[in-house]
Amino acid sequence: MNLSSTPLAHRTILTVPHAENPFQDVRRISARWLTGKFGTAPFTSGHHHLDEVSVLTNQAAYLADGAEHAIRLQLREDKPEATWRTTITAVAFADSSALLSVGLEVFPNVDTPLTPGRPGLVRDLVRDLKPIDGPAPLTLDAQSVSAEQVDTLIDVLCDPTRRMPVIVAARPLRANPLWSQRLGKAMPRCAGAASLYLLADTEAVDAFRDAIGEYHRVAPGAVRTFLTDVDPAWPKDASRHRFLTMARMSDPQDRAWYGLARTVERLSTEAPLPEALRTLSFPNDAGQRHREERQAALAAVRPSDELAVMRKDVEELKALLAQADEELKEAALTSELSSRTVASMEEQLHIAVERADGDMEEALRALDDVERARAEGDVLRRRLRDAGRYEDTVVVEQPAGMPDSFEELWERLGTFEGILITADKSRALELDEAERARVWAAKAWNALRALDSYVQAARDGFNGGFYQYCTSGRPGAVNWPLKQLATAESETTMNKWGAERIFAVPQEVDSSGRKEMQAHLKLDSKGSTSPRVYFVDDTKGVTGQMIVGYIGPHLTNTKTN
Repeated sequence: MNLSSTPLAHRTILTVPHAENPFQDVRRISARWLTGKFGTAPFTSGHHHLDEVSVLTNQAAYLADGAEHAIRLQLREDKPEATWRTTITAVAFADSSALLSVGLEVFPNVDTPLTPGRPGLVRDLVRDLKPIDGPAPLTLDAQSVSAEQVDTLIDVLCDPTRRMPVIVAARPLRANPLWSQRLGKAMPRCAGAASLYLLADTEAVDAFRDAIGEYHRVAPGAVRTFLTDVDPAWPKDASRHRFLTMARMSDPQDRAWYGLARTVERLSTEAPLPEALRTLSFPNDAGQRHREERQAALAAVRPSDELAVMRKDVEELKALLAQADEELKEAALTSELSSRTVASMEEQLHIAVERADGDMEEALRALDDVERARAEGDVLRRRLRDAGRYEDTVVVEQPAGMPDSFEELWERLGTFEGILITADKSRALELDEAERARVWAAKAWNALRALDSYVQAARDGFNGGFYQYCTSGRPGAVNWPLKQLATAESETTMNKWGAERIFAVPQEVDSSGRKEMQAHLKLDSKGSTSPRVYFVDDTKGVTGQMIVGYIGPHLTNTKTN
């Protein structure tokens, strides 16, 4: 059981520009949501048991003049598989605006993987409160954009105050029912985590391309997720903003459209809390409230009736003790969950530091390779000039750089003569949804370059295997770091999950068309995804190539959570 995995499963942060009584609105919408789940929605301060496993806690913070400044509603559900905690927090400001967050935490009690979704409450809050993100209204469905409205959309994309993604879809040239169905399902799932737009026709598509440029454009039928800080003047910036083509959106076998909502929800969850929400504190006024109630009750008893006073006093003391027991129980449960959250944060920090150190090491290695290549290029140019071949010292067509995605990588596989790719393309394209997709795609490209370089060396007479090649120091060799190379899996892994490591090969290599592959290159070492490239060396076989049977997320092994 992995108790240290991050419990925060979802978080949405909404800005409400104008609200006369935001707390009344939040309570009303929350009450509708809670009533649908439990049939009741008490909103007096304190703890309320909604059923045998569910507790609702209501808190409020006040200004010096007694006006409500913030509220927090927290629903905890202690179920067998996990404790689920939904927290709704709202804070109001003097300009009638408000900030609101909805967070879902999941504290698992079993090893079975859980798949928590976004609370349905978020959709209701977006619909009723009309939140904004910078200049962009947040809506449940895509806002139609005509050619005349494109400039407004460009302003939204380039606005420095925007903190959420913007999803821009372009209507296809011809009606496509599957495309429309998928977009209609995806957009509402993105509500509250992105602003949503639809280029209404070809005139709008053309106007958008003219305004934002060729690299950032959205072709008919495509859907693009624009992150913050869009820079239309920089072509390389376009690769940050992932897109789905018309072909993928309309392919019944391609499920990449699911990634639209997954991506923006992940970004929403990872976004830091604004200071106004992060620094909020709610005083525990339950004891003071009960003392005031007790004093009011005792004041209503006639002083002459001493026995009645004593009886009333005993009743109030019993009530206070019962309330104190309840408060202590809730405090203990909250403390336990807080400890699990702190443990998760410590592990995430450790992983982040290790990953940063690894990225720095790889960046320095890349800089060293670049410097060596530059120096080698200078030497070769001097030799060409000395030989009088001046025209050969100039490269007219600049070679392509690193691919920015696995989709682009797949389009460029023809570059490699020494590699035969039998890997399932769809598994590789799954990686494009991840935050580190660009890093992984670049490392995968280098991994394939290293394998291809080894094949060329083997054809030139190199007798060792790939491991020996990476340590050979041959001039012009593209090496791969040995600590990111595994030549075999553990015996336990193969006994339990060896079937996962049998991949497609040509039938001339194996009559079954399948072959076990244990050797692999590691594209990352932290996190559950940690992509791998599995291969088998057939340089001395019938193909004379390295066969790559898998590029995708980490397969199951003894360390898999």
